[in-house]
Amino acid sequence: MRITLSLVVASAAVACVADLASLPSFLRDVASKSFPRLKNIAVDIYNHPELGLAEHRAHDAIVRHFASVDGWKVTPHAYGMETSFSLVYEHRPAGFDGQLKTIGVIAEYDALVIGHACGHNHIALNAITVASLASQALVKYNIPGRIVVLGCPDEENMAAKFQLYNRGAFDPAEIWIMAHPTSSSAFQPMNARLNSFARFTGKTHQEAVKKAYNAMVTVKGLSGKLPGTSSTAASILNVGVYAVNVVQQNIGIGISGSDIATVKKTVSPLLTSAFQNVTYVVGQDADGVAINITGPGGHASETTQGALDFSVRIFQALSDNPSIGFYLPGNTTSKELDITVDMRTRYTQDLPSVAATVDAAIGGLSSGISHDIQYPALEVTPYLPQTIIDLLATPEYNLTDWKMSEFAPAASDASWAQSAVVDLKTHELLSVGKVVVHANYRICNTAAGSLCGFNHEPNFAIVAGSEYSYTQTEIVARALSQIVTELLADEDMYGKATAIIRN
Repeated sequence: MRITLSLVVASAAVACVADLASLPSFLRDVASKSFPRLKNIAVDIYNHPELGLAEHRAHDAIVRHFASVDGWKVTPHAYGMETSFSLVYEHRPAGFDGQLKTIGVIAEYDALVIGHACGHNHIALNAITVASLASQALVKYNIPGRIVVLGCPDEENMAAKFQLYNRGAFDPAEIWIMAHPTSSSAFQPMNARLNSFARFTGKTHQEAVKKAYNAMVTVKGLSGKLPGTSSTAASILNVGVYAVNVVQQNIGIGISGSDIATVKKTVSPLLTSAFQNVTYVVGQDADGVAINITGPGGHASETTQGALDFSVRIFQALSDNPSIGFYLPGNTTSKELDITVDMRTRYTQDLPSVAATVDAAIGGLSSGISHDIQYPALEVTPYLPQTIIDLLATPEYNLTDWKMSEFAPAASDASWAQSAVVDLKTHELLSVGKVVVHANYRICNTAAGSLCGFNHEPNFAIVAGSEYSYTQTEIVARALSQIVTELLADEDMYGKATAIIRN
């Protein structure tokens, strides 16, 4: 384990741990003045969603704000990425000539094709609020320290933190903190993730469609049979505008060689309660019987039975009839069709074997398979998560629904910064390169009749713009700014938090 060195300070006044008894009330007072302006930035990000690597408006708004605040060193377009930024604040008390401890805060601000349905406007807001409040606390209590905010573009599709990690963006700090809005509050691990991109070609459009749908049937058949722990594979059909990790809300599948009455009779009993909020319309077009399916959208997962899953079920019900063919309504000239298989497993070590199993299963149908950048699993480090939960439960913050959980609900490229090492047999966390605090927090109102949804669902995009969601972010950010301040003020606390870092 890592050995923590105490700071050498130049005066007894600085060496004493600051009296932070009034810190919560100070942060509350500062937030009442600072948060409205910071919230306006997040609201603008929400109202103008930008896909990964195109977050120019969000980047410029945050950079412009901090460039106007004294004491911040602002670097736009940081680390060779057009929409990344770095914000650095230092406080060095008079007489202090020691090394400044540094805490990093992670900001994300990319959207999905359906808007901010993952709530990254709140991740950005949390980051800039934590940094703003904590920087003022350093001055108020004369605490030596440095705060770094790293603007991280494109979390959803291309794992931009992988590029930032390789370019040294996470080197300045041993501890990195972020908060992610979702439907419940917990500290929990995040899955390892990898996508297989498979292309299916045919001499005709219908042959390509049949190959692609047979591959998706095959992927569904792998459920419960994949190696590793809690491993899953889910298909995404790539047609037109598409983003990885999003289940489409609208899917069209066409049937030739049958009539509309027969298709309706076959399809009707297939729509069981397993397909929640899925509807369809059957009509005639120039190529046959066209079925337009609408579903709830959401994360790509085995449990999300959406529009695409229902189209696969229709294909299964009709594909045994040799006189029936399948086509994509409005897209019948294409002889190539791409699908992505979103693969997840609890531990990084199992990802190669999961990918090998999936690729082997569909390889005979595909004309080519490639992969994107993997997301390693993100582990929950000791000490800080429970410390934050305990703080949030105090009357000052009054958030008592937080918990520790072993369930991994999604994936995050913040795992690249963490670089966790686990025991291959017991899965015990042995060490990390950096401590990454990934706080998942509830922004859904618990009042009866309130709208909610899980990340990537259309309802969550609505929730992410609600006043209640911004109130929750203010509370969580205020608590995390207290944690940041205490870490920089208290050498013992900092040592406990970083003890898991490997030498």
